[in-house]
Amino acid sequence: MTTHDLPFLQSDRIIFKMFACEEHLKSIKNIKSQHGDLLSKDARVGAEIEIDSLISQMIGTFDCLLFRIIDKFQLSGIPSDRIEINKVISALSAESKGIVLARELQKANQEGNWYWKIKDLRNYSFHISSKFSFSLRNSSKIS
Repeated sequence: MTTHDLPFLQSDRIIFKMFACEEHLKSIKNIKSQHGDLLSKDARVGAEIEIDSLISQMIGTFDCLLFRIIDKFQLSGIPSDRIEINKVISALSAESKGIVLARELQKANQEGNWYWKIKDLRNYSFHISSKFSFSLRNSSKIS
């Protein structure tokens, strides 16, 4: 996908988010090719920023997909600020034509499967960032 596709990208959030994922992945590959190792001293910060951004965009893509599912299946009772996969699965399961999709979403969300792994990576990244931020705040109080 190229940037001249941008008008189309802006009209479809799922495609736009996937485009953003591709861009972050390209950046990660560029960092690796420039430094040879993502964990090297010179590459680590940039690589971590890109990896965190990639994970966020992947989750954002899935969130957009959940919005689209709610819209297409006309699921009611899920406030737009409270959309969660389990609520969508539950609402789809109640619809006879949504049972197959509900099973696929449930499978993706099970421990060890792809969506669960993405969420786990995000939580791990957030946890590490929080610990680092906490240690920085405490070390500045000591000095």
